[in-house]
Amino acid sequence: MNFSFFNEYDLHSDIELLFPITSSSAAVLQFIYSFFLYSAISLIVWLMLKIVNSFQSNKLFTKYQITGFSLLGKLIIWLSVLDSIGSFLMRIMLKSKLELKLEISTFWLFIAIGAFFIVLSKIFERAYQLKSENELTI
Repeated sequence: MNFSFFNEYDLHSDIELLFPITSSSAAVLQFIYSFFLYSAISLIVWLMLKIVNSFQSNKLFTKYQITGFSLLGKLIIWLSVLDSIGSFLMRIMLKSKLELKLEISTFWLFIAIGAFFIVLSKIFERAYQLKSENELTI
């Protein structure tokens, strides 16, 4: 049986999982690792939604937005670093071989996105200071 959209895929071929489950301890370890990643991603999405909701109240440059952007950037950077380290350790423990992969596209992309949110928080902080000074002079 073949499935094709742009490319042809043979559904009866062996599918190699990132971490093949060979024992119950490997399954538990992979579940905990996946649960941590999905929980962290859910937290990031939730935080982004809270920041977007704060914009809908027509209040800009608030302390909440500054703190939210800073926390969001730090979470994205920490998650990408911990995911890379966790993936490396899982390969060692579950595949019993040492593999170094340089995935420049995903790792550095998420580091750049996290740094962007941190810079955005600094811009919002400066705008908050200017807004406060402007309100004091009037």
